[in-house]
Amino acid sequence: MQNQLLRNSLKLFVAALLTAAIAAWTERIQFVWYPLLAVVMVVDDNDDHTLQGASGRILGTVAGGLITFLVHTILGGWIGVLVSLLVMIPLLQLLGWQSALSTASLIAVMFLMIPNHAALGWDYVFNRALDSVMGCVVAILVGLLFWPHNSISELNAADGRLRRLLQTQLQAHSDWLAQRRSRPKPLDPAPLSNDLQRMEQLVARERSGPRHQALKRSGWEQRLRLWQLAHFHWIAWERLMAGLPEEKILHADLLRHAVGELQRQLSGDPTPTPGRQPQLWQQLAQKLQSPLLPLLALAEEGRPLHACLGRLNRVAPP
Repeated sequence: MQNQLLRNSLKLFVAALLTAAIAAWTERIQFVWYPLLAVVMVVDDNDDHTLQGASGRILGTVAGGLITFLVHTILGGWIGVLVSLLVMIPLLQLLGWQSALSTASLIAVMFLMIPNHAALGWDYVFNRALDSVMGCVVAILVGLLFWPHNSISELNAADGRLRRLLQTQLQAHSDWLAQRRSRPKPLDPAPLSNDLQRMEQLVARERSGPRHQALKRSGWEQRLRLWQLAHFHWIAWERLMAGLPEEKILHADLLRHAVGELQRQLSGDPTPTPGRQPQLWQQLAQKLQSPLLPLLALAEEGRPLHACLGRLNRVAPP
């Protein structure tokens, strides 16, 4: 998250710096806050949303300038701003330009600083729209050329981290049951939750962006649901494992077999999900002289976890 925040901060800083430099170099922009305001409003964490913000900003500037200019020839002051808003809100909604509404409203308020309609002429509206377009173009170029966003690459990276965490922990359980190491502590859920949350954000962003059809074809939505289920069952399964008495289960072949099956599922050698075998767990409980219910609960949590991990191998990432 810190890298993401640094990336977005640098993107906004560079876009604002380039915009101010261009404004100073051309010497044609009278009010630098117009292109700078465009940069601030357009730059977004998601490059796809930057394009959407740019279109909304340009449409809002043009629509707000024209409507305010026409109203300003009749009414001035805050009354003119109020009438401009009353006209532009239903008009923009009728045209389907809701994304331009905030910019158009802001333009109506900013034009209040112009004392009379003669100063607010067609040249002024055109130049201010051109200034905003310049800020939008700079914001888009900085986002796409300097720090392009690759959601699929980030999804693959998060997927790989989740897989490695589970593989390492399963190997630790396997070594413990084989008496080659001490009992491992349950896996910290924070790294799992962070990567899963990042995957949810990326999938949601792609779903609302222009690449939503490619997202459906890639299978990432289904893969995210599988990881969510695997995350839930993993935490429950490992908590049940941690509650079993260590001095008794170290000699339980049934548990070693169950952990080995999960390892094979995750490593890409899937097997059919085992059916319910309560008699085997009952025999194990009698052999270990342990309560039957925790062992049955462990077996029940292991089955959906086994199925999710196997399904993840079949729904391979693109």
